[in-house]
Amino acid sequence: MPMTHNGGSAAHTPAAGHTPAGHTSAGHTPATHTPALPSLTLALASQSPARLATLRAAGVEPLVQVSHVDEDALLARVHGGPSQGVLALAAAKARDVAATPGPAQGADFVVGCDSMFEFEGEVYGKPHSPGVARERLARMSGNSGILHTGHCLVHVPSGRSLAGISRATVTFARLSAAEIEAYIATGEPLEVAGSFTADGLGGPFIDRLEGDYHGVVGISLPLLRSLVEHLGLSFTQFWAKPARPALGVLPEAAQRFLADSHHGTVHHGADGFLLCGCGKRHWGMNGAAGIAAFRRHAGHIQILLQHRSPWSHGGATWAFPGGAREWDEEPWDGALREFTEETALAPTDLRRGGELTTMHVDWSYTSFVARCRDGIEAVADGESMELRWVNVEDVTSYPLLPSFAATWPQVRELARTTLDWSDGASN
Repeated sequence: MPMTHNGGSAAHTPAAGHTPAGHTSAGHTPATHTPALPSLTLALASQSPARLATLRAAGVEPLVQVSHVDEDALLARVHGGPSQGVLALAAAKARDVAATPGPAQGADFVVGCDSMFEFEGEVYGKPHSPGVARERLARMSGNSGILHTGHCLVHVPSGRSLAGISRATVTFARLSAAEIEAYIATGEPLEVAGSFTADGLGGPFIDRLEGDYHGVVGISLPLLRSLVEHLGLSFTQFWAKPARPALGVLPEAAQRFLADSHHGTVHHGADGFLLCGCGKRHWGMNGAAGIAAFRRHAGHIQILLQHRSPWSHGGATWAFPGGAREWDEEPWDGALREFTEETALAPTDLRRGGELTTMHVDWSYTSFVARCRDGIEAVADGESMELRWVNVEDVTSYPLLPSFAATWPQVRELARTTLDWSDGASN
């Protein structure tokens, strides 16, 4: 992958009596030199002229490769609203391009994007026909809607990814019937999300825009910068010559990330980190869920804890089994699938109790409690160093995953109040 330092100067011979920078002469302290960060190459998984123009205006000359994702088939499987739809499509496009021979194989990263317009509870994609565009523009005239744009940044050598969503509220001017017809006749609104553009002929018909302008155009520069920064990198590393990246030295974690060429397996389409609006990274682009399984054993109430593998998110800590939900999964379905994959226990071994959902801006985790019959043992898979039944009074003595530690009192109370302990005390 092209990761070169920019900004070296041609070699020259110093004039007599002068000491070149970085060298020493008697009685002088050596000068220090801060190098430029290594340059990186970005690929754009889109044929959108607006996205390409936006990146070029920001100093990036991306490689362009179009994905071959069946968007309609994917969206038919996505449960949820526009946020889930744009994330699913953005991730699928970026991953498809990153894994397909073509120009993007010469890039360090691929970015995929997709936009949907939410208006009065409906999701507007591309209208494709004058009739649909006409009906939409008439309804949108004088009103407001929200433009959601999903982004997914994929590291080509390793396949690791980070995704995020930008949003903006768009308020439209009152359009006359003649203006709507004239706009449709240009063809512009037929193949763009929401039937309008902010950077083209539709721009004069937008009265106000609250939020990320570039996200409305098709690719959010502030969000892309944030995704890059959360990987320990700088957006300036994507600048094309003659611009130079910022001076500095990459953090060790970022150096290891760039050097990682082990292409991990994405088990499910929604696997991957999401940069949430709360500012934190969470695992699972469609949220995550897990099952806290309890049993009565030798007079004690116990919970099944998972000692997470060192390579996993929150590695070497303890929590109950769970993971990312697939795009078409409800929380219980995702939790049950993850639990059975990671423990080899059967769904029939569990009796479901209550649930607790921890909400963030763009992400949620649903914790379910269930009672497991005694006398069966779980079998750990590759995501666990160990599975262990732990007395509930001893849980806090373990190094817990911080998010689990924060909710453990609520999870324990949920087990006490919603599971059937009629055969004895519930602790």
